[in-house]
Amino acid sequence: MAGTKKKLREIDAKRPSDTERLVTWISRVRCKKLMCRRNRRRNLRIEAMLTCALFKAESELRIQQSFRASKWQQLKKQFLKKVNYTNYELCNGEDMENSGLCQQKNPWKEPLCPELSSLDDFMSKLSEIKVPLQR
Repeated sequence: MAGTKKKLREIDAKRPSDTERLVTWISRVRCKKLMCRRNRRRNLRIEAMLTCALFKAESELRIQQSFRASKWQQLKKQFLKKVNYTNYELCNGEDMENSGLCQQKNPWKEPLCPELSSLDDFMSKLSEIKVPLQR
């Protein structure tokens, strides 16, 4: 029964993923195929083998990419399921309540000290000044 347990795959940042390795393998096979075509004495058998292997690897890569894209779409739907926006400008009542709580608890809205408030006023006045660009 020890063989029935699934082995958890550890993710190693230094080791490239299967998709990355497949992409590098495809690029190497493409280079070999081009070198084979440029050779004076072309070997059609080798060229056919490279073409077949390249076709299978590219189809496998497309399958992996479409699987990842569909999985990502499912995750996005799952995360955005609770959010109900009818219009991007209008949000539901829960979000309005949450934003009201954030504004009440925001410590930066309160005056911290006179130096910071005067610095903030100075920076806001600077942002209002618009100097024409001369070239």
